[in-house]
Amino acid sequence: MIELRYNDRYPPTYMTDHSSASDVRACEDSVIKALTTRAVATGIFISSVDWQTVPKGAVPELVLRARSGLASKHGITLLNGVGTIDADYRDEIKVLLWNTSNDDFKIQTGDRIAQLVLSLSYRIPAIPCRQVTRQGGFGST
Repeated sequence: MIELRYNDRYPPTYMTDHSSASDVRACEDSVIKALTTRAVATGIFISSVDWQTVPKGAVPELVLRARSGLASKHGITLLNGVGTIDADYRDEIKVLLWNTSNDDFKIQTGDRIAQLVLSLSYRIPAIPCRQVTRQGGFGST
């Protein structure tokens, strides 16, 4: 349904046969200072959507979720709680991490920083669509 392009060294990975979310890795070293946020690059892009496989009335989306281990052990979570990546977004997917602790947190390239889920959303029929062509990247709409 959604085709991804990503760095072969840091692919999204399902950790078990029954994982519903794939782990997403950082593709850069970074430090999130205490009580601040940072958009961390993943090297993941949506390359295409096969609309023939999408159920009528549905729109596929990718959903970013926090990793419970980072939250419980280090106070690292997603600033916006859950990140929605629309099917027409073509720039690099970044994870907006928030360091809620009083200590700086170092991220190394390859560290698992979030989870990614493919979901189907159904639009509310009474809400109009503005028919705007997406321009810009992260946070553009």
